[in-house]
Amino acid sequence: MSERTAYLNGHFIPEPELRLAPYDVGVRIGEFVFETVRTYGLRPHRLRDHLDRLYASMKALDMDCGMSIEEMEEVTHEFIERNRATIEPYDDLMWNNDCSRGIAEPFELGPYDSYERTVFMAVIPLGPSLVGSLDGLENGVPVVIPPTRNLPARYLDPKMKNRNRLHYGRGMREARKVDPRAEALLVDDEGCITEGGGANFLIVKDGAIISPEGRNILRGVTREDVRDLAPQLGMEFVETNLAPYDVMTADEAFFASTPFFVMPVTSIDGRRIGTGTPGPVVDRLIDAFAQQVGVHPIEQARKITQPYLADRQKGSRPY
Repeated sequence: MSERTAYLNGHFIPEPELRLAPYDVGVRIGEFVFETVRTYGLRPHRLRDHLDRLYASMKALDMDCGMSIEEMEEVTHEFIERNRATIEPYDDLMWNNDCSRGIAEPFELGPYDSYERTVFMAVIPLGPSLVGSLDGLENGVPVVIPPTRNLPARYLDPKMKNRNRLHYGRGMREARKVDPRAEALLVDDEGCITEGGGANFLIVKDGAIISPEGRNILRGVTREDVRDLAPQLGMEFVETNLAPYDVMTADEAFFASTPFFVMPVTSIDGRRIGTGTPGPVVDRLIDAFAQQVGVHPIEQARKITQPYLADRQKGSRPY
């Protein structure tokens, strides 16, 4: 297997050489905007949609990475080509496009507007990233609403995909204290459902796929995949405020995120959702998506996680 390649500020470098300065604004205060993108059959999935959102995030933060979106797209395609040989034939690539304001002086207190920007890309090995998700993909996951709430958009707008995510991590740890298998499902300051720690959340009710409104959530690219597929399933896609009660009384529920497409959710705060098992709408969504991209997400996840599951049982982490 070839060595993975990273990208940093105009240069392709061996991945072990990728280093970020401790005074980079992204490291110092979390002011990175980023996108997580992956391929299916080594074809980038909705790359331009991800980059459109990346550049919208930068615009909202008055950030200029020094590259046009066309240049970023060209570099990303080269990044994919350079890393093709690093994976098995049945695997796919996943990576981050990250941009920060760059390196500040150690004594600077902000606003960090006058420094060369930092732009980097790094591979996220898909197999290891899905090891902890495989059981949930096959059998569904419980969710717990943690004490930590999602930040209102007026303070830190989740529509800007950024690295400042302390509240997500805290909420996920709180959920795991209740149930070691659980994922966090955060609510806003009015008690309405928002999203998980790294995924959009949707329910199925009375023949419709229902998402929280876009005001207090990341408007996910995979969520758009679900919206696009809904008519093929003869279903309406609806955006509205959702209360925990709506989730408890739903027919089905699921997460949507780039690494795995969709993952069924089978209970909330110990209360069963629907039958308490993955439902038919999720299965139909996965089949329709697999037909579209030429790869079945769950079948692929089963195959690419096997060596990492074996290594985990041995206590080793070769990746």
